[in-house]
Amino acid sequence: MHLSELLNEQAISLSLKSRDKESCIKELVQLLESSHRVDTKGEILSKVLQRESMMSTGIGNGVAIPHGKTRLLDRLVAACGISTMGIDFDSMDGEPATLFILLVSPESLRGPHVKALANVSRLLKEESVRESLRRSGSPAGFLATLREAESQFLKPEPYSAQPPG
Repeated sequence: MHLSELLNEQAISLSLKSRDKESCIKELVQLLESSHRVDTKGEILSKVLQRESMMSTGIGNGVAIPHGKTRLLDRLVAACGISTMGIDFDSMDGEPATLFILLVSPESLRGPHVKALANVSRLLKEESVRESLRRSGSPAGFLATLREAESQFLKPEPYSAQPPG
């Protein structure tokens, strides 16, 4: 499951306004819900914040991948954001995060959720990919950069487990 399959241009913000971890997660969840036309009445936010309280999803190198599961979704969805100022996300390396990938899946979806997280982590280990995404001039440019990086660094998917739409 590639990240580009879980996004649309409306799910990408190149200028997050938040200055702290909780506000950032709220902003990303609002972006995700509006861009994918879902309203979970706070459940996604609650689940992602609950997951974050167990262990930070700041993986280092300026990247955070907050994630969660909800019974109210029927497919895996994502939202991405960039903070030019950087946000303290309690990252492993102690550095602020500037690139954020929010992944949310149905509670019943195990394998694709884990695979999507693994693919995002693998992709964002590459400094050139992180820098190119941060320099994207538009959501369309972000998506194009992401697709190019996926074709270069990830194996092609034999099929998508996600329903169309």
